[in-house]
Amino acid sequence: MNKQTILNRINALLSAPVKLAQMKLENGTVIEAESFETGAEVYAIDGENKTPLEVGTYILEDGTTLEITEVGVIGAVVMAELKDDPEMKAEMESQKEEALIMKIAESFKPTFDAMNEKIENLSKVNTELKATLSKVSAPKTVVAPTEPKKVNFSAVNTKENLSNTEARIMALLAN
Repeated sequence: MNKQTILNRINALLSAPVKLAQMKLENGTVIEAESFETGAEVYAIDGENKTPLEVGTYILEDGTTLEITEVGVIGAVVMAELKDDPEMKAEMESQKEEALIMKIAESFKPTFDAMNEKIENLSKVNTELKATLSKVSAPKTVVAPTEPKKVNFSAVNTKENLSNTEARIMALLAN
């Protein structure tokens, strides 16, 4: 790089507009800083004049406190405490609950993803089994109906068909 290019870049950086934030103090004085953070330079605006803020504590309109520890430099920023506004508290609780729910949901995400993958695999296996079973035909067994045999007890229990022992037993039973 030559000297002219470097010089042009430096000039471009120096001529870039700086956006300053403005806020009002409780008493209506306008103050200006690049950002209202610790270590930033802060000035009081009075028309065209910019004056560095003196050492002390300044309260902004929104209740935030600026502590200036050395002339024109913010030493600390103390945010305004929330008032006991039931609606604000309810909204904050709701936001906390939503954040907690999201955190819990995120912790279960890997488990749900693994379960979904297993379900998809089982679904594929089920489809394959159905396709295989539709190709294989089950053997059909035909069972012939059987009729019960009829026994004629009157022919069996005649005296001619019975042996001597049986005849005696039957005679005793008949009496």
